[in-house]
This record gives sequence, structure tokens and C-alpha cells, in this order.
Amino acid sequence: MLDLRQLRDQLDDFAQHQTDRTSRRAAQRDRAEALLRVCHDHWRAVREAVATAQPRRLVAQMREPPAAVHAPPERPSPITVVATDGSQIYPDRHVEPPFFLLNVSQVAFQYGTTEDAHLDAVPSLQFREGMDGRFEARIETITTELVSALRDELELGSLLDAATTARVADRPLVALADGTLIRWMVRGMDHDALEDELIARYTEHLEGFRDAGLALASYVSMPASTEVVNLLRFVGGDLEPEPPVGTEVSTEPRLDGVLDRHVLDMVLDSGERSAVFGSASHIQGEYPTGTDISFFYVNVPGAGGGEIGRVEVPRWVAEQPMLLEHVHATVLQECEKGEGYPLALSEAHEQAVVRASEREAFFRLVERRLRRAGLGPIGSRKRRSKQRPRV
Repeated sequence: MLDLRQLRDQLDDFAQHQTDRTSRRAAQRDRAEALLRVCHDHWRAVREAVATAQPRRLVAQMREPPAAVHAPPERPSPITVVATDGSQIYPDRHVEPPFFLLNVSQVAFQYGTTEDAHLDAVPSLQFREGMDGRFEARIETITTELVSALRDELELGSLLDAATTARVADRPLVALADGTLIRWMVRGMDHDALEDELIARYTEHLEGFRDAGLALASYVSMPASTEVVNLLRFVGGDLEPEPPVGTEVSTEPRLDGVLDRHVLDMVLDSGERSAVFGSASHIQGEYPTGTDISFFYVNVPGAGGGEIGRVEVPRWVAEQPMLLEHVHATVLQECEKGEGYPLALSEAHEQAVVRASEREAFFRLVERRLRRAGLGPIGSRKRRSKQRPRV
């Protein structure tokens, strides 16, 4: 039970902290804006300096001046927009026998036509030893990180299938995924062979989009990325002893805590997108040619001022201006329909999400089936106690 009365003094301190933070952020924004202008004016020299220095931080790769702004294009009509999302029931040590569940949706809209939308979700119950021969790990040892990686892989494969099925000849198509296309979370599992296999299988789907010529993009709401900020920190001498180009920009305040979206918010008007950047993530060294990920930021209009969203695309999409315009226009239109967040992704989420009531109904169904087979309860006494509070 949360006693809100005991939080009053702490909330006063929190409000004062945020006031002080806002004041500091204004000075940081001024320095970031000055550094962005220097970087913009000398971008080729800065690019060479980054390549030579190879800083330890992830620094955005420049393919055009970083303060470049691109106006919102018209979205073609008719156009096909497909999306997927997924949810899961993780393995639970208080449940016996072990299993986990993935639920992945498919959504397809044919805009500018009278064709019906496609809305669907397919659940997948995983319980066999060795994951149907795909992994050596026993089902009891499957971690939440591995389940999440498998869900991401299944989502991208389902998105490729949805795009292939919904595609209409001579009609543009944009496939939207939620979150990042960079497998940040895979590295760090302490199992190199498994990590390599997960990346290889994920990138097979990326190659499928490339080979079919299907425009793939992902949308990140309220991104916490700092690759562009790290570029500015490099220019300002925060990451290297000496700035790569002559600059009279102040060395204070440091840009700690500043995010890319804070910087791009100073540059982009409603509907505009930023320059396209390349990600320097080392993971992408294992991505096949042309499937490494580029990104841009877009000012998404909406009630209360909208937000700066991050859009990721494979490099082969970024290198085709028409496809890039289709992605830009589609994200804007989808966010307008979805009141600030892409409608297709919202619908995909609604199809995929496993709500608390559905989760409990699922566990009851599993228990009934096991009892019918002459097996005992599936939940520990602790789990059952939590389901029946006594006070």
C-alpha cells in the first residue's frame, strides 16, 4: 500500500530539483546550438576527425550537414501501411512446468481505397526442451532477455510476412516496427554463439525486406539516444583533448544529460525531419551489406506541442530518396491519425497486448488442462497466496 501523505516533502524536493535542472538545461541548449552550427559548417572535416579518433562513445555518422532540415512531403495515395507488435508471458519460476508465450500481431491498412483492413494476432506457446532444436538451452534456463530477443525476431518476421501478403503491384508500401532495429539488447547475454545466432536470424529478415524492395522503418517515441549529442561533445572537446576544428564555443556547461531530441527540438519545425545519420553501433558490423541502420528525427505535431520522434531505416532505404520520403510522409500521417503516435502501431499493440485479465484466464486454462491430464497445480504457494490476499 502506498501512503501518499508520506511523499509530500519528497515531492517538494523533487519539484525544486526539476526547477534547477530546467535552468541548467537552458544553458546546455545554448552551447549545443552553437556546437551544432560549428559542426554543420565544418561537417566534412569533423567526419574525418571522428573516423581518425574513433572515440569510445557512439558518435553519429554524418552523410550530410547535421543541421539540415527537410520539409514534410506529400504522402502518396493509395498506399499500403503494415505494422506488427508483440507481447509475452515470461517464464516464471513460481510456475511448473516451465513455459513462455509470445503473442505477435499483424496489421495492414490500404489507404486511399475501399479495401478492408487486416487485423490479427497469433499466440505461440513455447515449452519443449531445446526450443524445437533451435537452442541448446533447456526451457528452465530461458531468460527474459532471450524471450524478448525471440519476440523481436518473431515481430520482424511477421512484419515481412504481412508486407509480402498485403503488397499490391505498383502501390507504395511502408512497413512500421515499434522501437529500434539495432540489436543493442542481444549483446551481453554471456553466450557468444547464441548472440551471433540471434543477430544472424534477425538480419535475415532485414535482407528479406531489402531483396523484396519493401520500405521498412521503425518509430521510437520519446527517444533517449545521445549519438548526435556525442557528435557535439566531440566537436566541443568533451570527448577528445582538442576540438577537431577551431571554435570559440564555450567549454561549459558540459552536455551531460542532454539527449538528441533536446538538440533537434531547436532545429525542426512541425512536420520537418532532420538530416539522416548513421549509427556507429559495433553490433552492426555483423549486419549484411546495406542492412545497417540509419536514423533521422522528425517533429511530430500533436496536442500539447507534439514530440521529437526517432525513425530508423536500413541504409538501403535511406539511400533511396523516394522511399525515404514515403517513410517520412507515412510517419507524419500515421501520427496525425493516432493523435501523436502512429495509428498502425497503436492498432498492432491493441491486437498483441496480453492484459492482466487475459493472463490470469490463460493460467486458469493451463491448470485445467493439466489437471485433466492427471497433473498437479502449476503455481507455487507464494503465487497462490498473492492471488488470494487475506487482509
